[in-house]
Amino acid sequence: MRERVHSKPVNFALTAAFVVLIAAALAGAFAPAAAAAPDAAQLDAFLTQRDSPMTGSGATFIAEGQLYGVDPVFLVAIAGAETSFGQLLYSQNGDQCTYNAFNWFYGPTWPTSDFTSWDAGIARVAEGLGGPLYHGAGLYSVDAIAPKYCPDGTEQWVANVKAFMIELGGNPDDTRVAATGSAPSPSPTPPSSEAGLVALSGSVKLDDGDREVGQRIYAWFTLTNTGGQTLDLEGIRMAIRGPGRVVRDLVSDAPLTLAAGQSIEVSSSWPLDLAGRWHGWIEVARDGKASLVGDEQAFGFWVRLPRDLELRRWEQRDSTLNQAL
Repeated sequence: MRERVHSKPVNFALTAAFVVLIAAALAGAFAPAAAAAPDAAQLDAFLTQRDSPMTGSGATFIAEGQLYGVDPVFLVAIAGAETSFGQLLYSQNGDQCTYNAFNWFYGPTWPTSDFTSWDAGIARVAEGLGGPLYHGAGLYSVDAIAPKYCPDGTEQWVANVKAFMIELGGNPDDTRVAATGSAPSPSPTPPSSEAGLVALSGSVKLDDGDREVGQRIYAWFTLTNTGGQTLDLEGIRMAIRGPGRVVRDLVSDAPLTLAAGQSIEVSSSWPLDLAGRWHGWIEVARDGKASLVGDEQAFGFWVRLPRDLELRRWEQRDSTLNQAL
């Protein structure tokens, strides 16, 4: 029996009041040369300077922006323009939207307007901007996105968003982040498996935490090169599918070499921001091609709404019915 060589664990690196600024009027149409993208600590410092309750979410802005291809600076800038970075949350008839620093589809009939945490809100808005409404429709610049995102007060919104982006070194002409590495794009179904490539040792393990909206779930697994030759991998993807065809894939696209018999431990976590069934699979990339590792469904579980949120929604429905009588 060949002795297995274990390497170091790998963590995925995912590891309405407008703010009126004089600087916005002076920003003009010219952005300075692109600066180095700010890291999580720099974003948190920026939020701290503005007394934002979102301070501490810098890593989430980075992770969710990279996951959905949206410049994290753009996400921060929208929060600044919409709610002064989470300080001025919209309220209607005494019902204040919770953790919605972006005024994302706010309205009393929109269940997506309330979030359970700043992290959940950031993830949802990043997903929306990177999806078919905006980036998927070819809307990449602040000017192109503004009329759809902010149909009222568009001009001031544009000025403020651009000012914040420029201050953070972003480019208002393109709110996307460039893809890195050569890991494959998300697929709606698992790819085929390649015999003798990489095997899933055991199963994907999930923590015993609460399976409810607002919590995070932690997962870990071990991959082993079961062949007799060294393998050069281009990336590892933990494909995650949530309710309503939501994609929450976690990707490590750093090149990786596994010697014959070598194993590697992989771990990660993601926020549970939607109630319903979640499932997924593991795949690796080699020579630009994705290959399934293990079963087509490596894990699956159900997520419920927190009890207090369920009660609140029920009370709102009762109120609506009473008003109609």
